[in-house]
Amino acid sequence: MGLMQRRQDPPVSQRDDLDAPGAAVEVHGRAVTASSRAAAFYRQAQRAIDRRQATIALRLAVEADPAFELALSDLDATTGTSGQRHSRGQMNWERHHIEVLRTAASGNLERATDLLRDHLDSVGCDPLLLHIVADLRRAFGEDDNLEDCARRLSGCHPVAWQCPL
Repeated sequence: MGLMQRRQDPPVSQRDDLDAPGAAVEVHGRAVTASSRAAAFYRQAQRAIDRRQATIALRLAVEADPAFELALSDLDATTGTSGQRHSRGQMNWERHHIEVLRTAASGNLERATDLLRDHLDSVGCDPLLLHIVADLRRAFGEDDNLEDCARRLSGCHPVAWQCPL
């Protein structure tokens, strides 16, 4: 007779009921300016183990809420596209996140790295931003040079994306 393995469900904080009503928050409980469904997809992007998974989740977030500027900016940075969009106002942490992305995507990597460190000092953890900035640094031929930032990620996030594309 074989041993039965008990199935372990992820903690509630790691499950995303896409149709459940509730606050639109990211993985650490910070409010986002999006629908709750789009926020659920954004949480999936934050937990992604590679760029491909993050990109899929970001596309779903944007599809769920086309005015979700945070997800739009992350998607632009991961896919190499760009565009100015009219969107509703963002939370302060979202505006800073977007500023870091745009600075990195423009090639001003040292400034983006400084802004990223300031951002992480303020919010504590922003895994998707860290991974995207590291990928952009590598795309520009720079060492990611973000070991100090990676150490700030809480235990709920992979330190580095697997197989960067």
